[in-house]
Order: sequence, then structure tokens, then C-alpha cells
Amino acid sequence: MSAALDQASPLPDRPAPRFAYSSLQAWTVVVLLLLAYAVSLIDRQVLSLLVQPIKTSLDISDTQISLLHGLAFAIFYTMFGILIGRAVDKYNRRNIIVAGMTLWCLATVACGLASSFAGLFIARMFVGVGEATLSPAAFSMIADYFPPERRARAMSVFSTGVFVGSGLALILGGAAIEATGRYSGTQFPIIGEVSGWQIAFFAVGAPGLLIAALIMLVREPARMEVSADGASLADSLAFFRRNGPALGTMILAFGANGLINFSLSGWAPTYFIRVFGWSAGQIGAIYGTLLLVCGTSGIMLGGWIADRLVPKMGSRGALVTMRWSALLMVPSLAAFGFVSTPTTALMALGWSCFVLGLPTGLAPVALYSITPNQFRGQVTACYLFAVTMIGMTLGSTLIALCTDYLFRNEAAVGQSLALVASCAAVVSFISLTISQRIQGRAS
Repeated sequence: MSAALDQASPLPDRPAPRFAYSSLQAWTVVVLLLLAYAVSLIDRQVLSLLVQPIKTSLDISDTQISLLHGLAFAIFYTMFGILIGRAVDKYNRRNIIVAGMTLWCLATVACGLASSFAGLFIARMFVGVGEATLSPAAFSMIADYFPPERRARAMSVFSTGVFVGSGLALILGGAAIEATGRYSGTQFPIIGEVSGWQIAFFAVGAPGLLIAALIMLVREPARMEVSADGASLADSLAFFRRNGPALGTMILAFGANGLINFSLSGWAPTYFIRVFGWSAGQIGAIYGTLLLVCGTSGIMLGGWIADRLVPKMGSRGALVTMRWSALLMVPSLAAFGFVSTPTTALMALGWSCFVLGLPTGLAPVALYSITPNQFRGQVTACYLFAVTMIGMTLGSTLIALCTDYLFRNEAAVGQSLALVASCAAVVSFISLTISQRIQGRAS
């Protein structure tokens, strides 16, 4: 490998690989993977609308709810992430996705069978195992279907699943909760009596199995942009040692962005329910629409801006876009939990969703610009590790701890969210600035 690549500069020039798939083929794959991503977010995030009924039914605290949001999902998601990343770099990525999707959908249904905190915790752990397969395999496949000058837009379309899935989780989840609430106490064969929140898990978990069947029709693409290095464990460790500073600062920033995303999706509905007296259906429909419209618009604009910057700035166009997006998040996140009316809170939330969307689809583009193909699954796994541990585990729990022990008031959940999320945006900006300087010195 060249010295330039060793020092975290963009992949060196070499004969352009032939991306042999038509636009129709490539975009069809993106759409199917987007559907899978949306399903994963629905299954993951519907819990945010079920906080109050689960607390009542299982007699648990906000801190325990935060563990279900974060640690329960993250523990296996991260434990198996690197192993799955290596498998993605060596084996059939389509089959890995189908197996993982089948597992997480069945585990979501199992959440509805839980009758205790421990049972729900274990089911959420297996949701995490299944979902750990999707992003490393999907990002790697998309990079092999699209050349670099079209890659940011393709990655951004796939990444709209973050907001499409979260939005649908809120809209459909809220509707499902209200629709299934009337059936609370119904006797099911073998299962026995179930609550409305348990039926909601059944309703969102089962349909994903149909998407898994469709993914079996996807063609495994040939691997592009493979460097001369091997793919052994020693080669992987050597690559990470050489590129650690540039990769590490980027991944820290992506973890901070994940903290903001999961903090909002996990606790913003509870904020409106507790402080403004809204129902789960009300906030689900409105917040879900904001995610779909504002978040998706931000992702698409971010991908377009990054691709436009490629001719002028090369591979660092994605990094620059992400850096300034982080700074734009700070004011609205800081204001969100301290406003006095729901209308003002929704305005701050909508802008936060938009600017948070700008960098969401660009993380793999920035990472892959300095990562050869045979290490991309592992790099993606490290990125997802940071997003999960910092975003889901640390973020959700920090907000709960601030609410329970700093403010000592359930109604202060919005202030906790604003404090934690705005600080995370500052961390993201600083980390991306450092990474940009490291890569600038190496080029």
C-alpha cells in the first residue's frame, strides 16, 4: 500500500474499476436495503412510544427503561459487531443480511411475549444481534454497486432509513398502540392474556420477514477497490494502527451524532407526553412526520452537497459537509428542552432533524475514502460500535440519569435531552475538525 494511504489520505489513484451494474439494478438494491433499514428502525424505536405502559405493566423506572433503549440492544450489537464486520469482508453479504433480519424480526415479536424486565431485556439483546448484520453488509454492497462520484447520494438514500424507519415507528407505532389498546387483556392461545403494548410488538415485528424474503433476490456484487494488502487479522490490525488517528476522530464524531439521534428518538416523545400532556398517537404522528420530511430532506441534501464537492475537494467533501452540519445543530438542540410551548418545541425539533440529517448518510463515504474494500466491513463495525455504545447506551442513560438525579423531576426530561444532545454536537464538530486536519497534513 502506498505511503499516502498509510497516513490516512484518500485511496491512491489506480485504474478505475468497472462497476458493471446498471442504474436500475443498483438503485433497486438500494431501495430494498432501505426497506430493511426502515424495518430495523421501526423494530428498534417503537419502544420509545411504549415507555409509560411498559413502566406501569412491569413496574420499572426511567433508568431501567433507558437500559432497554440502550444497553439491552447494544450489548450483543457491539459484542458481535467486529466479528460480523470480518464476516462481511469475507462471505456473502446478502445472506448475512437475510439471516440477521430473520433473527431480529422474531426477537421483536418475542419482546411482546415478555412479562418481566429481564425477559424484555433478553429479547432486546437478540434484536441487537440481528440488526448488527445490516449496516456493515449493506454499506459494503452499495459501495460495490456505485462508483465514487455517485456513492454519496446512494449512501444517503439508504441512510434515509434512519428517519423513514424512526418516523414510521412513531406514526405506525402510535397508531398501532391506540388500535391495539382496545384489545388489552385479550386471551391468546398458548400465550394467555396480553397487554396492548405487547400486541404492538407483534404488529411491528412480523412484517419484516417479508422484506427478508425479497432481499434473497438481490445479487451479491463483485468486490471493488481492493488494495494489494491481504485480509488476514494481522493485515487488519496493521491497517488500523496506521490509520488510527484519522479513523478514530471520525468515528468519535459519528458516535456523538448517534447520541443526538437516539436521544431524540428515545426521549422526545416522552417529553411531549409528560410536559405538554400529548398522547402517544399525537406526538407519534407529528414527530414521525418531522423525521420523514425534515430528516429525509437533510440526508438527501447532504449527499448532494458532498457529491458536488468531490470535483473541488476530493474525498474530503463528505467530511467538510459533516463538520459544518455539527455546528448548525447546537442552537436548536440547546433550545429544544427549555421552550415553553409545544409549537416552539416542534420548530426546534424540526430544524434539529433537518441538520442532523445532513451528515447521516455521509459517514461511510468519509470512512471508505481512506479504507480499501477488504477492511470496510470491519471499519463499519467500529463505526457502528461507537454509534451504539456512545449513542444508544451512553446517550439514553445520561438523559435518564440527569432526569432522575440531576433535575430530580420527571418533567425535566426535555432539559436533560437538550443538555446532553447540544454537548454531543460540540464534540462532533471538534472531532471532525481534528480529523480533517490529520487528513489534510497527509495528502
